[in-house]
Amino acid sequence: MLHKKENKRTFFVDAMLGNIAKKLRLLGYDSKYFSYIDDEKLINIAKKENRIIISKDENLVKKSQKFGIESIFIRKNTEIDQLCEVVRYAGLRISEINGDTARCPKCNSLTVHVDKISIKEKIPSKVRELNERFWKCENCSKIYWEGTHIKNLQKLVGKINEKLQ
Repeated sequence: MLHKKENKRTFFVDAMLGNIAKKLRLLGYDSKYFSYIDDEKLINIAKKENRIIISKDENLVKKSQKFGIESIFIRKNTEIDQLCEVVRYAGLRISEINGDTARCPKCNSLTVHVDKISIKEKIPSKVRELNERFWKCENCSKIYWEGTHIKNLQKLVGKINEKLQ
């Protein structure tokens, strides 16, 4: 199994921004997220793991900064604008969503390329016919491929890059 090169910036995305966490994971960025976690626990984990906190909660951002934790206060409301805020602040480079660099959007673990034959019983026949490359999460074993969903996300990445110019 080939392991991918990890992006250096790591994040802790608060409960209000679950879609941002998923997009960052698909872009290859280690992004912790829990649908519910109290601020103190989030701050403790972020500090211990040297993660950048991403939040729309101004009080959480101020608290985390008092502890010397880098944080991004999200002010915008649209997903594209929010992602632009993160990309600008953290100095991220985003070009495309690619199965070879993406993390599992469900659990944030690394994914590895798997042979189509080894997973043929786990994916619909139509998906097998239309796709050649597949990835499996090392943790939750979910199978991924670059289908229509990824093509739509590529458009999102394009829009983000346009806004950043």
